[in-house]
Amino acid sequence: MVSSTKKLKIVMFSETYIPQVNGVATSIHLFRKYLEKRGHDVYIVAPASPENDDKVLLIDGITFPMEKQHKLPIPDNRLINNLILEIDPDVIHSHAPFTLGIAALRTQKKFGIPHVHTYHTLLVEYRHYIPKPFTPPRNAVEEFSAWFCNQVDHVVSPTAEIKAELQKYGVEKPITILPTGIDIESFEKHDKFSIREKHEITSNDKILLFVGRLAKEKNLEFILEIFEELYKKFRKIKLIIVGDGPMRPKIEEYKNETQAGRNIILTGYIKRNDLIEYYKQSDLFIFASVTETQGLVVLESLAAGTPVVAVAKKGIKDVLMDGQGALLINEVDKTEFLKKVEELLTNEELLENLSILGKEYVKNYWSMNIMAEKLEKLYFSLEKNVKSNRSFNFNLFSNMIYRLSKIGDKIFKTEEEE
Repeated sequence: MVSSTKKLKIVMFSETYIPQVNGVATSIHLFRKYLEKRGHDVYIVAPASPENDDKVLLIDGITFPMEKQHKLPIPDNRLINNLILEIDPDVIHSHAPFTLGIAALRTQKKFGIPHVHTYHTLLVEYRHYIPKPFTPPRNAVEEFSAWFCNQVDHVVSPTAEIKAELQKYGVEKPITILPTGIDIESFEKHDKFSIREKHEITSNDKILLFVGRLAKEKNLEFILEIFEELYKKFRKIKLIIVGDGPMRPKIEEYKNETQAGRNIILTGYIKRNDLIEYYKQSDLFIFASVTETQGLVVLESLAAGTPVVAVAKKGIKDVLMDGQGALLINEVDKTEFLKKVEELLTNEELLENLSILGKEYVKNYWSMNIMAEKLEKLYFSLEKNVKSNRSFNFNLFSNMIYRLSKIGDKIFKTEEEE
């Protein structure tokens, strides 16, 4: 067992990292920051990196045509091996079961290093990004997820629901529930700039905020429907949408062609420190996604003192409590959602009370200090693998393809054929 007094050397493998803006990149960045505060050395292997970060091994890859800020990394085994030999890590931690996840498995087997994997995303909810006729059926994704998780030493799940899903898939390795915490300190700084001045918003306008990837699974069409109804009633209201993604052209079309749309502000991706100002200076955060693994953005909004109205599904249900900074609805129901939003927009006392309760809720239950300490304990609990028993004596990619082939011909069938 690794001594708890030892300072660890950790290598994290990820398909995304800051300055890219998404929940996984934010999670890795925060855990790194707080683990380093505890005295550990954290290295990152990823296709993105902040400038002048000598602890990130930058991996090149293929740029996605529709989302140029993201790449499909192509692992360079020689570079990764050199990093491992140079620093001799105590733990490796992968954050996606794709190309760099496979590289992490290879590193685990070759060097006998304990391997933790965080299953950040319910992959079955994202199959629509693979075009037909190649969209894999649900059971293929479940089988692959189980196969990958059963190769590592320990699995981290952000929520109890994800843990139950993985166990249903057939994951037999130990699973620890460990959400990403909130960097409360970053929300306590003084304002850097005024978002009202920046976007020419009057003091009489209410500001609604959405932060996230502009994609189908975020249920943005519902958000636009809600805003259209609110605009009819309030007029003096703005919706700021922070983020980018495949739905942006559709949102821009709505913005240009409707009266309500002219009150929508699309910012695209913005820097992390600037994003905090949008959280802090908005009146209300609205969120209707029903596929979130955790939903860090809603907790960040509470940490900033901005109440949330959201749909209590998947990860949102696990991280928010109704009345503790947020008003929740159980189903995607436009009437109920509108009722909650209107209640907060017209009741300053309730809005202020929820703002206070939300900050307290995040501080007491979702601090990054708490989560980093839990992850540290998990790392210390791992046994050092014996290299001779964990040697990389098979072709990992061939093994993966073989396992997937056992699912059957359905992997290349369309949804209609299932």
